[in-house]
Amino acid sequence: MFKNIKTAQMLEQERYEAEAEKVRAERDRLLKETDYLMMPDYPIADKTALQTYRQALRDITEQTGFPFNTTFPEMPEAY
Repeated sequence: MFKNIKTAQMLEQERYEAEAEKVRAERDRLLKETDYLMMPDYPIADKTALQTYRQALRDITEQTGFPFNTTFPEMPEAY
């Protein structure tokens, strides 16, 4: 009879999961945009800055406040 009733906790979990999925999708998009820059034969001046940027993207789920208060890193200027 009451199978479809959701508790406040269930609704909050659904909200969390939906927002986390949005953040991960954006993170994945940003990583894909820079994949070609990491190829060994791609001429790039500062690969270290790009590697740091990409690692920060991968670590985004570890931020305090994830997923509702997520700060995306800035892509290095040279790219």
